[in-house]
Order: sequence, then structure tokens, then C-alpha cells
Amino acid sequence: MPNVEYNADGIQLTSSEECGIFVLSLDRNENVVNPDFVGALSASINIVECASHPKALVIIGRGKFFSNGLDLKFMLSTPQGTSPLIESFWRLLGRILVMDCRTVAAINGHAFGAGLFLALACDYRLMRTKRGFVNFPELNLGMRLAKGFAEISKAKLSPETLRDGVLTGRRYGSTEAIRTGLVDFECPFDELESRAIVIAEEGLPENLGAVNFDAQSFRQMKIELYTDAYRALSMGKVDAEPESRL
Repeated sequence: MPNVEYNADGIQLTSSEECGIFVLSLDRNENVVNPDFVGALSASINIVECASHPKALVIIGRGKFFSNGLDLKFMLSTPQGTSPLIESFWRLLGRILVMDCRTVAAINGHAFGAGLFLALACDYRLMRTKRGFVNFPELNLGMRLAKGFAEISKAKLSPETLRDGVLTGRRYGSTEAIRTGLVDFECPFDELESRAIVIAEEGLPENLGAVNFDAQSFRQMKIELYTDAYRALSMGKVDAEPESRL
């Protein structure tokens, strides 16, 4: 049986002593991003960051949604909390982006907006077949693509995919998501978690043949690969206009 490392308000983190794989389960209905969601995820990521190697992390949703994005009800009812919420979520994405171990998003259903960005923060993305879409919803919501979200998208996706995904707001099923590079793998729903764990295990140093693996160097490699995204997520401000980046 896996060890329960964290369990609060629909967010559960378990670990396996046999292989060092952490599984972070998101089970809050639509898994919308609000302060409680960010707080629970941050507490779980703290545990993974502090864990010794070998380790890897799988993030998986439960139910219909991987995540339905930002909590629009919270944003409408608490407008003064919108910028702090998004920036706290960016800081969390930045930590996942450069985590010192392999990270895998197991997309069980819809991943819209901030849910897609959570998946993009991971090293690899696995999506279930037949049901569920990934989507940039900003066009249909009348929103712009704020700095942190824009930079993580540019770090992980091709210009063609960004053009079509962001400027049309189209929804991608698993096959189209693979073709465009939004996700790396697809599999039937009943194989999703086991396949994600296999992908995570393949990234353990001993399975990579990494004789002199160094966790800090591994993290620094990610910072080098995703410098602009990491900077935007770690230090960016929601109210920064696009022209401020020129």
C-alpha cells in the first residue's frame, strides 16, 4: 500500500517505498484554481521537494476534470484577490517546472486554461483517449494571455501550436494534442495512472543510466532550458502589460 504523505480537501499525495514515485491526486470536482487549491498543492510540492532521491512525481486528476482552470466565481466575487491568486499559482508552476526530478501530468479529462498550464509545467504529459480536451480558453473569455502563462506556453510548445491554440481557442482531443505537441502520450483511461507511473519510473537516475546524477544540476538544467518561463513565473506580475516586455 502507498504511504499517504498529505491528504486535505480533495488533494492527496501518496508515495511508494518500492520505487520512490509520488502520486499527487486532484479530486476537488472541477479542480478549479483558487487559494485553497494552490495552498494544498503547495503543501504537497513542499513534501516532494524535500524528499530524498530517487524520486519522481505524477500529477493526476480524478473525475471529469484534470482542472477547469482559474476559479472564475472566486475572481468575480473577490476581484482584489485575482492578481495575488494568479501570481501565487505562477510561483507554484515555477517550482514544478524546475523540480529536481521527473514530473508527469496524467490528464484524466478536461484541462482548460490554468489546468493546461499545470500540465505544461510537468516534464511529460499523458492524456486519456476518447474523452477530455485541452484548451486555451482566453479567446472565449475575453482575457489576454498573461505573462507567466504566455512564457510557459512558449517554452513548451511550437509557434504553430500556440498560434492555432491561442488565437482560435480550439479544443484538442488526445490524438490532435499529440500531433501538435500539447501532450506526449495517450492511453485508455483505465491504464492512465499505471502508464504515468511507468513514465515517471523511466526517469529515475538508475533507469536512465545516470552514473553521477546530481539533483541540483538536474534542476539547474531545467532552469537553463526554460529561463524565460521560470523568470516570468517566479517574478512576474499579472498587471504587467505586454508592451512592458519590449
